[in-house]
Amino acid sequence: MPRAEDLPACPAKPTVTSSGDRTYDIELITPLFGGGVVARENDIHFPIRPTSIRGQLQFWWRATVGAQFTTRQQLRDAQSALWGNTQQASRVQVRVDMLEPVSQPQPCATFQLNSKGRLQPIWESPFQNSALPYALFPFQGQASSKNNPQVEPASCIHRAKFRLTIRIDPGIDWASSVEPALWAWVNFGGLGSRTRRGCGALKCSPWLAKDRNDLMNRVKVYRTNGSLREWPTLAEAFLVGRTSHDPIEAWKAVISIFRNFRQGESMGRNPGSSPQQPGRSRWPEPETIRSITKQRNPRHGRMNHIPDDACPRAEFGLPIVFHFKDPNDPPDTVLYPGDGPEGRRERMASPLILKPVALQNGQFVPVIVRLRTPPLTSVDWREGTKSLQLRKPLRIRDPQLANYEKSPLQGRSPSGSAIEAFLAYARSLGFEEVG
Repeated sequence: MPRAEDLPACPAKPTVTSSGDRTYDIELITPLFGGGVVARENDIHFPIRPTSIRGQLQFWWRATVGAQFTTRQQLRDAQSALWGNTQQASRVQVRVDMLEPVSQPQPCATFQLNSKGRLQPIWESPFQNSALPYALFPFQGQASSKNNPQVEPASCIHRAKFRLTIRIDPGIDWASSVEPALWAWVNFGGLGSRTRRGCGALKCSPWLAKDRNDLMNRVKVYRTNGSLREWPTLAEAFLVGRTSHDPIEAWKAVISIFRNFRQGESMGRNPGSSPQQPGRSRWPEPETIRSITKQRNPRHGRMNHIPDDACPRAEFGLPIVFHFKDPNDPPDTVLYPGDGPEGRRERMASPLILKPVALQNGQFVPVIVRLRTPPLTSVDWREGTKSLQLRKPLRIRDPQLANYEKSPLQGRSPSGSAIEAFLAYARSLGFEEVG
């Protein structure tokens, strides 16, 4: 805990001499999870926090305007000059005014006993009978070993509408400094948790494309085409699906494709004997864990055609928790990104954004945005806090991962990239890529 005298002084209060306020009416089109000061919880008193919006705008500023800089120091200096730091005040002020009361937070699921007498989450509307729970698993809650709720399912806000006011200091060019970040946040970001999987998506009339084709043309204007940076930029790839009259249906469409690619029968895993007994995974990670831990249930013999030294799904974002249900199989293990310049890392945000985008014509389209990010080069597989001993570095991307029998990457990514294969799979299902 730092001492009071060690804390830096607050920046001076900015002088209210602006070049004019800009106001935007914004509303939710998908449920908002989290967003409060407590993780996983809505704050009914301050559901939309200006500090959260500032953080989102700064991320999208780095992803758009920030792409012009070549080093982290250049980026940091430019960001501090516009958005402020502990030594200087921000030249951009953000205010939020609620236009109507937000809907009361509602649990996304409830625990009920299944046929085996075990607690399981039963999803509420609009999540039930769809692929959405695949993207929302952190919110489903957790039952204890004594079959009691250990963590209750999270609640979410379904409806909210607010007015965002942005004030900039004189001398700042709105169009080149702030507008790209605001456009990108409203269309491809959101509020709260799991925004990259479509939660907390937004609609703001001034920033809506007229229709699907107009959206694709606008992306060409705002996307960056420079070299790879050390931070995420917009965008390596951008795919647009078929239009829908309902944002939730557009959301379901893109999450369904993602779920099927990773876990779908005859795609990510073999056919099972029943919906409750899915077949074995076609991905290398289960065999890799068994090889590392030297633990295997006798019922699950070695699938020799599947590599046991690879983890291609790490490209989708980390950490990933692996849980085996049968005795004698490996214990729960977690795949983390490898060490970075500042030491052990606990997270690598997904470079994939899957969400619905609103259009002026009242329709919505599912989109897939692949941010341009530095490639993941190493991973750390842990049991608890202990790193597992690896015989050799694990392969994340390799042409051989697309060549084994029934590989999910087969015919989709010659380089053996899970992300490239997923994008190819989406194209085969009607998603069109922005050129």
